[in-house]
Amino acid sequence: MLLSLMASFAVTAHAADDAQAAQAVPAGLPVAAFAKPAVFTDFRLSPDGQYVAVLVPNDRNSGLATIRVSDSKQVGSLQLQPNDHIADYWWASDDTLVATLAVQYSRDDLPSLTGEMVAVKVDGSDFRYLFGDRNAPGLRNSRRARQQWVYAGAAMVDPLIDDPNHILVKSRKWIDFDRNPELLLRLDLKTGDLETLATSPEPGSPTRFVIDHEGQVRYAVTERHVFNAKAWQRLPGKDKWQQVEAPGDADVEPLSFSRDGRSVYLLSREFGPRSCLVEHVLETGTRNKLACDHRAEVDHVITSFDRRGVPIAAVFSPGKPELKLLDIDHPHRELLKLLAEAFPGKQVQPASLTRDGKRALIFVYDDRTPGDYYFFDTTTRKADYFAGVRDWIDPELMSEQRPITLNARDGTPLWGYLTVPKGLSPMRMPLVMMPHGGPYEVRDEWGFDPEVQLLASRGYAVLQVNFRGSSGYGGDFVDAGRKAWATTMIDDITDAVRWSIAQGFVDPSRICISGASYGGYAALMSAVREPDLYRCVVGTAGVYDLKLLKKESDVGRKASGREYLSEAIGSSEAEQIAQSPITYLDRLLAPMLIVHGEDDARAPVSQAKALRRELQRRKLPHQWLVKAEEGHGFQKTDNVIEYYEKLLAFLDENIGTARAAPTPASP
Repeated sequence: MLLSLMASFAVTAHAADDAQAAQAVPAGLPVAAFAKPAVFTDFRLSPDGQYVAVLVPNDRNSGLATIRVSDSKQVGSLQLQPNDHIADYWWASDDTLVATLAVQYSRDDLPSLTGEMVAVKVDGSDFRYLFGDRNAPGLRNSRRARQQWVYAGAAMVDPLIDDPNHILVKSRKWIDFDRNPELLLRLDLKTGDLETLATSPEPGSPTRFVIDHEGQVRYAVTERHVFNAKAWQRLPGKDKWQQVEAPGDADVEPLSFSRDGRSVYLLSREFGPRSCLVEHVLETGTRNKLACDHRAEVDHVITSFDRRGVPIAAVFSPGKPELKLLDIDHPHRELLKLLAEAFPGKQVQPASLTRDGKRALIFVYDDRTPGDYYFFDTTTRKADYFAGVRDWIDPELMSEQRPITLNARDGTPLWGYLTVPKGLSPMRMPLVMMPHGGPYEVRDEWGFDPEVQLLASRGYAVLQVNFRGSSGYGGDFVDAGRKAWATTMIDDITDAVRWSIAQGFVDPSRICISGASYGGYAALMSAVREPDLYRCVVGTAGVYDLKLLKKESDVGRKASGREYLSEAIGSSEAEQIAQSPITYLDRLLAPMLIVHGEDDARAPVSQAKALRRELQRRKLPHQWLVKAEEGHGFQKTDNVIEYYEKLLAFLDENIGTARAAPTPASP
């Protein structure tokens, strides 16, 4: 579609619009349209701007495809063997891509990182393993295998696009994993040889290394778990790390060095409970606040288009994302402003840049659009449509996701979203409360959600709230959820539902609650704590018995995981029993739909089976949908369709829109 001119900024579209319109979702909005995954995702522009790489996901594996920009023709591909997936990928040079791998072990959870790294040329040739176990056979006595310790994994730190022969990775031995330090390594793409550049200042902790523009490793953050992070720095040419004591013992996340190497840009909570964008001048220790918001933390930072890492804007997302341009005299600040104005009501994110910064691939989305990619010329200020994500979705048929605010019972501000079915007035609607998973450092966000839009298309309002423990609202907000799975976090969910009733939005006799993972836990716990509030409960990949979780979950198999569970839930058996919804089933009045994957390792299927036994013993109504070869959430499209259809039938049976005529829309 052709967008209007804004200032001196032009946006045009390719001649693919007619094809897009032909693929739009029909008026009936079939379930399959919402269950069908995107054909291509995660578009990235090559450093020279000649190619775009895309991820190609499917049920059994995933791959890469490369497209020549000049004629939009595919020039190469990489298809992995069954159960292998690409976890992430980068352009390492103009013609070479590097990817990290993940494997679905028996459909175990989502694909699990293996620590393996592979490389492939832009035309799909010269595929080779760079790092990992499958690279070791035949090399076990070689210098290369000894360097890689055979059993170790790597993660990308910097693809070094100006150095076609090397990348920077970090790695830690699998053996004694919780005690070994992470190493920062320079990996030779041709020989596989490794050179150690730095060692983590805190053994046993995941580490984020930051490299200055001269290639020096001078800053790092170690994070034992979500409740414990430390910052470190070292002088140029020195090996010794010194801990950075931020005011108020602030948690920090390093972003990048300034071009002159004198400062590092951080996200830090030193100026309050919510993170701000901060400049830390290393020589003097001076810390300058660049951008803050009293409601929310920094969601992400947008830097200059010249790849020099100069922040020009910060985005905050209390509800709908808000762009805050920095008070900085930089030509790209005005460029970003014009770009945002050219897409009113939408969010604009630079996705990738060419080496010279003259061309960018930008991602544009909103609550009713899965997203579109545009080429943006920073010199001519022209943006051209390139491709859409799930372009069979017609935004005009989708529903609005409205940001909401309310106060919890103790006065704490809460933020969330109410999705109102298109064409309906927000008055006495049937409601599905949908708590998110996680629960820590995860949140609901403004944007297209296929399950939310499916429910809205059938006439159900959907309520989401970022209860305490959610990310985005400060460290104190996260900490308030610690050991509060069954208490404060559930209270926040209840308060949001009661707020929607008090506003007149919701019919109090037609409310269900549905969630996945922790959301499944929260759904059942809410229903036993507030038995008169909900007419039905849906738990997908849910956790219902915390004692069993600590014993059988993959989280409980690692020392760091056990430490996390003790911090998040409690270490004693009494605490685990007291916070388990299965303990309180005698209070349950609503029927329940249990959905689970047999190969779930995060919340093993024993959780669902234990719950079903207790429901059967009490002769409580419930329905059952368990699928083989599925993990922590269904991945196969056919299974997703079956789940969606069963979910809709279950909701219709209990709070169905067929029981009440839709309220006419207001003029």
